[in-house]
Amino acid sequence: MTNAMAEDLADYMSDNELVVEPKLPKLDESFGCTVVISNLPKVPQPKHDKLKSVVLKICNKVGTVDVRDEVAPLMPSGEDGKSFGFLFITFKSSADATKCEEAVNGYQFDKNHKINVVKYDEVKKLKTVADTYEEESASPYEPSPDTSWWLRDPSQRDAFCIRYGNETEVHWADGSREPVLDHDGGDKKASGVQWCNYYMEWSSRGSIMATILPAKGVITWGGPNYKKLKRFSHVDVETVQFSPEEGYMMTTSFKNDIKDAIKIWNTKTGKLLRAFPLFPSESFKEKDAEKPPPFLWSHNDEYIARMGEDLISIYELPSMKLLEKKSLLANGIAEFQWSPAQNILAYWAPEKGNAPAHIQLVEIPSRKHLRQKNLFQVSKVNMSWHDQGKFLGCKVLRHTKTKKTVYNNFELFRVHEDGIPVEILEIKDAVFNFRWEPQGTRFAMVHAENRSATRASVSFYDMNKEVTHTERRGPKGSKKQVTVTQTVSELNLVSTLKDRQCNSLYWSPAGNIIVMASLGDTSSGSLEFFDVNTCTTMAVREHYRATEVSWDPSGRILSTSVLQPLTGGYFKFQMDNGYMLWSFQGKQLKTVAFQNFFQFAWRPRKNLLGEEKRSEIKANLKKYYEEFDRRDKEKARALYLEETRGKRELRSKFRDRVEVLRAGYDANREQRKQMNDGYDSEDEDMYVIQTANVETVLKTDEFLVES
Repeated sequence: MTNAMAEDLADYMSDNELVVEPKLPKLDESFGCTVVISNLPKVPQPKHDKLKSVVLKICNKVGTVDVRDEVAPLMPSGEDGKSFGFLFITFKSSADATKCEEAVNGYQFDKNHKINVVKYDEVKKLKTVADTYEEESASPYEPSPDTSWWLRDPSQRDAFCIRYGNETEVHWADGSREPVLDHDGGDKKASGVQWCNYYMEWSSRGSIMATILPAKGVITWGGPNYKKLKRFSHVDVETVQFSPEEGYMMTTSFKNDIKDAIKIWNTKTGKLLRAFPLFPSESFKEKDAEKPPPFLWSHNDEYIARMGEDLISIYELPSMKLLEKKSLLANGIAEFQWSPAQNILAYWAPEKGNAPAHIQLVEIPSRKHLRQKNLFQVSKVNMSWHDQGKFLGCKVLRHTKTKKTVYNNFELFRVHEDGIPVEILEIKDAVFNFRWEPQGTRFAMVHAENRSATRASVSFYDMNKEVTHTERRGPKGSKKQVTVTQTVSELNLVSTLKDRQCNSLYWSPAGNIIVMASLGDTSSGSLEFFDVNTCTTMAVREHYRATEVSWDPSGRILSTSVLQPLTGGYFKFQMDNGYMLWSFQGKQLKTVAFQNFFQFAWRPRKNLLGEEKRSEIKANLKKYYEEFDRRDKEKARALYLEETRGKRELRSKFRDRVEVLRAGYDANREQRKQMNDGYDSEDEDMYVIQTANVETVLKTDEFLVES
């Protein structure tokens, strides 16, 4: 630039010093993609590369490792070249790093080393930890609430919870008196705590009560005062389900865009064990977007499983790792169920190509195939386990080759017998409902000529049959014969009830008694209480528009309810909302109506009596009659005293008042005598007593007496 040009531009130049501040991207100081793998073997320098390659091979199975020079795997070592036993690995995404932490942590590297995986960001937090330890003052010991207190109720009552309006209440009931309020959350309301604004759920054995607050999560309560036990954070949660032994809990949100829609928790510690999306894969979601496959618990809390495409993923508890690191192959699976008494999976798959439809029973964890039953021309299969795992009933809906006609048959598996034999029962009618008898060997079904029929038949079958025959007993040559009764494994029809107005069946938990109900908006709400042993109807009652029927755990009380959904807007049958309580014989015990009624749930409890003890008690029931009568009389006496307590208090007050007035009257006796010129009305000598006999003829009869 010439001097002339510089002089021309001088007027346009600023006198301020030029400061250059480049706009650089913000430095990312996080290490979200990096993990620290520790508890590795400590090896000398020549073996570093080999150890790295083995670890990288493991990590590449769960994500993509970044091998660029600037982020290459780093294995620190000492001056002698021997590694310190840990390794830094960087993945291409933080999601892969998270997968590595979940899947590889705890991996058995060799017989002496089980490796640990943690994100580097978590390791950096150790910088903030003080070098010196300051012992915290011990907080006073506060015992955990006794969650089994209700089982020791001296009156052996059952409990139930109701949700109506903004209220959540727990009541006691025993069938002989009015339900008694146990807890209504009054202490929580007073302290400003909202303990439930959605549905509630009892744990499998009734020890814990869980309440749902969709905006926050789930809270568990226990003890006599329903003290808060744990809080489980899960936004938009809609359902909660406990494992059979109450060790674990599952919360679910049905929002598809949430990656952790399903969460598995440790009930006691509140620790999140693992989270899952609502669907196992995108292809599964596309196939059936409205029905995500449910997680199902094994009977002893050892496993939890979910169905996928042609497989069942079984996870061990509490580690939540895939059993043997692979899913159970189940080609074409449509549904599966756990046995309620042992670790056996039952699943069915429809026809696919040249392969027939089949029902499969698999033992876990051995994956041994116990039984397979092939089926042909199948439209659908509904599986139902006996509550003790003795039998598996499969209702098979079949069609003809033209698929114009459908019919039913039942495949009944005897799971506890050698070889698992299968009984086949053909039913031409449409079957509405199928139920096993608890603690027994019978089952019942509702069937009619077509599904639109207003009247139906109810049939009862027994998986066992009593056969009698005569045997010659006694010394050799004796002609004495004895009738012997034996129970054999043979399906037989017990009885069929025709022209019944019902579409649902509800066995009593104690067995024998069954309620045949007609439920639904268009149904009458008819309830028939039936004794299967004697084949007699004990009572026919009605609860108009009833939507739900349930027994208490003891089989003493039946509840029927008209419920409205918590969500979904206006409920057209609000005037019918409420519940009724009935005795097992059909006697109406209680009727309660609510404008807004959402839930009725009996508190479950484990049956502590085994089959042998139950049979022994039934056989010696007469021994207990005297004790039962005494207790019943004590209860009746206590109930009578409670009901008449007010009258007795009024009578006592009246008598006390009469005594006071009598004392005052007697104190004024001399004054009355002076006022009456010496006449004392209380002196008996002032009276003359005369006795008169009066005869009155009440009736006269005339008749002839022959001499």
